[in-house]
Amino acid sequence: MDVNTALEFAKASFLAETGKSPTDLQIDIFEKALEGKTYEKIAEDCNCADSYVKEVGSDLWRILSSKLGKKVSKKSFRNIFEEYDRSPSSATQQPNNLPEVASSHCRQDWGEAPDVSIFYGRKEELTELKRWIVADKCRLVALLGMGGIGKTSLAVKLGKQIQHDFDRIIWRSLDRSPSLNTFLAEIISLICNESKTNLPTTPSEAISRAIKCLSAQRCLLIIDGIETIMETGKLAGKYRERYQDYGRFFQKVGELNHQSCLVFTSSEKSTEISLLASRIRLVRSHKVGGLTNEAAQQILKDRGLVEEREWHDFIDRYEGNPLALWMISATVVNLFAGKASDFLKTGTVFLGQIEGVLFLMFERLTEPEIKVICQLAAINSPVSFNQLRERISGDISSSVLMNVLESLSWRSLIETEVGQDLFRLQPVIRKYAINRFGQKSS
Repeated sequence: MDVNTALEFAKASFLAETGKSPTDLQIDIFEKALEGKTYEKIAEDCNCADSYVKEVGSDLWRILSSKLGKKVSKKSFRNIFEEYDRSPSSATQQPNNLPEVASSHCRQDWGEAPDVSIFYGRKEELTELKRWIVADKCRLVALLGMGGIGKTSLAVKLGKQIQHDFDRIIWRSLDRSPSLNTFLAEIISLICNESKTNLPTTPSEAISRAIKCLSAQRCLLIIDGIETIMETGKLAGKYRERYQDYGRFFQKVGELNHQSCLVFTSSEKSTEISLLASRIRLVRSHKVGGLTNEAAQQILKDRGLVEEREWHDFIDRYEGNPLALWMISATVVNLFAGKASDFLKTGTVFLGQIEGVLFLMFERLTEPEIKVICQLAAINSPVSFNQLRERISGDISSSVLMNVLESLSWRSLIETEVGQDLFRLQPVIRKYAINRFGQKSS
């Protein structure tokens, strides 16, 4: 049995036994084990801890053993598959209707979606999002959160886990900012197999045809990076000139009846999502926050930090932001011999390479937003609306301050205390604001 056949056979066995596809890491382990690599080498290739790879691999062999009715292990699975391949019936059929399962895979076009074979935590979030999309049949779901928080990885992981609930999956990024007409022409061509000469020529026609395609098949359309077509230098929620048609498209996807789901990621909430999610049950938004302590600790283990009690303080300093923890951990290893305790003794919120992410977020801000952020940075504690209003200079009225705070919230740049009207900055946001604007507070 060749590698590709063995892999498809394993995927089908896994799907038949569990009702879902193996994870990207499980597939990597299977493929590399086929090549005869040790767990240590697989862990090195996948940039994971040895113990974690062994745990994931053990779970994979257990599931395959249960489905195939034979003890499957890393050492034995190649012989088991080759034994089956040599059996007289293998040329015409596979046991337990596995070919039917394998052939039921939907058509997929993942474009330039990132690899998520290394993924940390978010089990509860994934469970809730899957319920929204698969059970509740949501038509439009927005994944929102600050840069580096893991929205893109979460969207890919979600798509991989629910792929068998759809006839077609398409992933696209808006990093090149295509016009809506160009974007939907490609989507329509992929879903409905229409020729280039028959594609729509106006945004209205493109939206109408796209909705028909989403009605004809159950599709999962994932769009990454909506913030790239959002306006800068104005309060949040508005699209750039010539991109307002995207807002109309999202509105139609949310309002009209069809059997598909559109998931998009953005560091900025749009007006359409705010309005639709408040009045249409099948339109929802999810704010992606930091990782749990357990998941964040796995990052530190994989990065080679020395295990210490101070890990909790280190994770809290970056509020579980996976990109920040991943990047700053490298500094801890390089400069502090992997000891987070020594790093914390510096007393600073080191930004390192995440400054680039924050720079892009701050470039979108208006002057009033910058003024409010600087004031919050100067106060450095949760503050109520009235307290903030008293501290702000008189050129910002109460109504303007409300608009600014809502805009900063939509941009994921301020936090609100649960159940209270208190506003604060994450430590990395505060540190960046001070570095860039000084202690300016008025």
